[in-house]
This record gives sequence, structure tokens and C-alpha cells, in this order.
Amino acid sequence: SPTHNLFLSTMYISPYEGVQMNAKFFGDPKDLFKYDLITDILKNFHGKIDRLVIVPMLTAYYPRFRGNPGCRNKNLIECFRRFRTKEDVDNYYATLKEYFKELKESIGTKKVRVRIEKDATFSQATRSEYFSGILEHFPQACLLFIDPDIGIKENNYTAKHFSFAELQGFWDRLDNESILMIYQHFQRNRVLGRTDPNSKAADVTRLIGTSPLIIADTTVMFIFLTKNPELRSELKEILKNYQKRIHNSIKDPKKRRALTITG
Repeated sequence: SPTHNLFLSTMYISPYEGVQMNAKFFGDPKDLFKYDLITDILKNFHGKIDRLVIVPMLTAYYPRFRGNPGCRNKNLIECFRRFRTKEDVDNYYATLKEYFKELKESIGTKKVRVRIEKDATFSQATRSEYFSGILEHFPQACLLFIDPDIGIKENNYTAKHFSFAELQGFWDRLDNESILMIYQHFQRNRVLGRTDPNSKAADVTRLIGTSPLIIADTTVMFIFLTKNPELRSELKEILKNYQKRIHNSIKDPKKRRALTITG
């Protein structure tokens, strides 16, 4: 069946009808950042963490083109919808899974185990069932990545958020050999709201009583939590080295996005 380059190409148009999932940003710069960072973390733990669990929180895709030029072109809009079929989602994550499994040689371990919780669409109506299935078979000794559309939120959360109560539930079950990683959308120039790394760190610390590590550029931050002080110390060094590597790899200061580390 047709495939696509994981990070560089656009999705192919599937001829099959199916469930539309929000694959809108698959392979975008934020994906490149998140999975390159995960790659770096797995490699630099040198096999101490050889299991990756991804919780994509994929929401349903509802294209809204109200008032846009072309908004009456129903055939074209239906064409766009086919970019988000379940087959496209399956192909994307199958490719991603193989990518991480192939890291075993560079990590120096026999295998990298990868689990992706992608079978169910996430919504407000299904969120309790969605997370209860994960909590019942909670992964151990892993890097556990939660990937909401926007990030964590305490009140008035939607399907685009991972709620504080859900974060607390995952933290309570996290074992001593695991790291919890959460995607958080970030707009550095935004004045209103608690979206900056320091505010998010304060919110998380208030919730669970433990200070997170956060790495951020101008659009995205990743929040890390672990109950293991040794793992936290190692992770902080990995993030600092990643920060330096990214800085040094982009020579043109106009193109360089400075990474910041909090915690």
C-alpha cells in the first residue's frame, strides 16, 4: 500500500472511506521537534529506558471553512477529509513505530519496545473510557508521552486538553523507573493566560507537589515528570545537551529558535 515519508512529505489521498481522525498536523515542525527530542532521550539513556508508550489523544476531524474562499466546494472539502482516514493514521504510526524500533543499534539494546494507543478516537464523551483502558494496563519502566492537541488545563478543558485530574491519575500510577512527558502548545508572545513555562511549572508543582522539567521553543513546550531523582538528574543533563546541540547545529541566528529549560 502507498506510504509517506514520516516527516517530510504530505499525506497521500486514500481511496478508502473510513473514520476521520485529526491527522491535520502529522509530519509538521512540531512533530519533528517532539520525535527528535524523544529520539535523543532514548539514545542518551543508553538502554536504561527502552520502552516508549505514546498516547496520541487523536480527536475527530471536522473541517470548518465558514466564509473561506472555496467553502462551497463540497467535493474538494471531501477530498481534504480523506487525508485523515484511519488508514492514514495507521500508516503514520506504523512508520513511526518502526523508526523507533530501529534505534536499538544506536542505543545499544536488544530491542526498543513501542506501544501506541491510537485505536480509539478521543472526545469529551469518551475521555473517561479512553483513559480508564490505559490506567487498567498502566505501562511500567517507560517514557510515557501524552500528546493532546493543546496541552494540560485545570478547568473548562475540552477534547484538545489533558486535564489536571487526568495528569494526577497518571502521576499516581507512574512507577519509579518511568518518565511522563506531556506536549504543551506555547505562544511566547501571548500576554494573557498561564501558558509560559514558568507558569506551567508552578501549576504542575501545585498539583502534584513535584517540580517538572520543561524544554520549550517559541511555539511548543514539553513537560517532564519522574519520581526518580536519579532519572530526573540524568534527564536534565540530556535536555541541556540537546539544547546545546540544536543551538550549534543551526548557524544562521535568524533561523535559530532558542530552546529554554525550566526546572
